[in-house]
Amino acid sequence: MGTTRRDADRQASTREAGERPAGSGSAGARAAGARAAGGRAAGARAARPAGPGRARTGGRPAPRRRPSRATIVRRRIVALLVLLAVLALVVWGVVAGIRALRGVASADAVEPAPETTTGPVDPTACAPRDLQVDLTPSVGGPGEPVAFAVALVNDGEVPCLVDAGTAALVFTVTSGSDRVWSSGDCAAEPAERRLLLDAGDRAETTLAWSGGRSAPGCPDGQGSSGPGTYRVEAELGGALLEGATATFARG
Repeated sequence: MGTTRRDADRQASTREAGERPAGSGSAGARAAGARAAGGRAAGARAARPAGPGRARTGGRPAPRRRPSRATIVRRRIVALLVLLAVLALVVWGVVAGIRALRGVASADAVEPAPETTTGPVDPTACAPRDLQVDLTPSVGGPGEPVAFAVALVNDGEVPCLVDAGTAALVFTVTSGSDRVWSSGDCAAEPAERRLLLDAGDRAETTLAWSGGRSAPGCPDGQGSSGPGTYRVEAELGGALLEGATATFARG
């Protein structure tokens, strides 16, 4: 009988559980499912890695850290070293270019012409404009010859030749419009007398006039000149020498 009573109690408990309302069981199941889902979401958020440099504080990114003073100094030193290296490369390139151009110029240089030795240059004849002339007549007593002394000075800058012979250096005596005498009519010796005059050199020569008259070709019987005032002038190679004139009196 004891066994029958315990069986009856279990049956009664089973009937009460089966008669419990369905709504209360569903609400408990839903609450348990919600708690399980919340746990899974929290676990997923905790397992997700945070982005680089970002801290999960209210959903905003963390501010960037300012470089330290030592980092800034190191960066500036590196930049300066890079700049110096670039400048060194530029200077090296310029120097190499200049050396290359000099090498090309030296290779293309024209060989100097061989030296030529020249002998002494033959001087040319003195031009009348380069000669300074001083003509001085010297008169003796009545019936005596008149001596004409002439000095020739090379007033140019280079040596030159002058012919002081009687054929080139000619004296002519006139009295007014009367041509009295010329040393070229009856040329005496030496007919040619070539003198080399350096710049500033001086040459002298003297020619005498007996007082007789003459004509071109040296004909005889021209007579003699009388007392009076005469004028003498000198020519060189047919050109009148500037300043080579003088006046004298003959008794």
